[in-house]
Amino acid sequence: MATSTLAPGLARRRTWQRLAGRDWRLGWFLILPVLIVLVGLIAYPFVLSIYLSFTDKMVGQPATFVGLQNYRDILFGAEFGTVFWKSVINTVVYTGVAVGCKALLGMAMALFLHQEFRGRELMRALCFLPWAIPSLIVGLSWQWILNGTPAGMLNMLLIDLHLSDTLIQWLGDPHLALWSVTFVTIWAGCPFYGMMFLAGLQAIPRELYEAAAIDGANVFQRYRHVTLPGLAPVILITVMLSTIWTANGFNLIYILTRGGPANATMTFPMYTYQVGIAGAQRLGTASAITILFLPFFLVLIFILTRRMLAEEI
Repeated sequence: MATSTLAPGLARRRTWQRLAGRDWRLGWFLILPVLIVLVGLIAYPFVLSIYLSFTDKMVGQPATFVGLQNYRDILFGAEFGTVFWKSVINTVVYTGVAVGCKALLGMAMALFLHQEFRGRELMRALCFLPWAIPSLIVGLSWQWILNGTPAGMLNMLLIDLHLSDTLIQWLGDPHLALWSVTFVTIWAGCPFYGMMFLAGLQAIPRELYEAAAIDGANVFQRYRHVTLPGLAPVILITVMLSTIWTANGFNLIYILTRGGPANATMTFPMYTYQVGIAGAQRLGTASAITILFLPFFLVLIFILTRRMLAEEI
């Protein structure tokens, strides 16, 4: 009776070992390095940031649990609230204008470089060059170009051409600084859109354009009914990725203005740095700032991931 009872269980165990035993252990062994990286570089910092956002942790001092005090100080407090909401507005304006302009200019660049003309390969290399330049070099170069002194290249050029008789503070004027930084971001990021859109254009079969032309469609109709539908997945993924990267952008703003003047270019990554490292060194408050922006990025990541999985299916 005992033998007949144990036999099915033993058979199932041997079947499981035969089907998944050795391969199962090998699979876990192979993905273990990836799990360690994910836990060490993503999961642990994320959980630690959530924990610190509920404490008064400062650099070099132990943390004390304060509950939602950091969030109240950021949203409604006089010390952090004003600059925080300024950083929210700046981040939205900066990201929206930069992403929109990069998408339009990148589309124009891709359509131009998709045409057949002499020297097209050289033109492609020149147009894509800004994307290959390190952000440090881009920031330092544009800092010299937009310098508000007579040594600034743009001011010197405007004065020599008699287009201006005064020195314009491109990065020192609160009304111009954000737009100047946005322009630099567009210049540096536009080639990425051009590359992505050009790759998408080359994947669209030429037969579709030929069929549309035979049906009497003009250039704009072919663009609307053939090009845009064919590029829709590429446009969505590119815009979503660029939105995340632009909103999280730190290097260019740090090099050009460091959030000034008068917080005119203070975006949320820059403000997080100022609160957590450069200024008050309040790591708990800085962590709360990042958590407050988390829902915005979660929505973008959810839309991006859902669209990418839909395309794979």
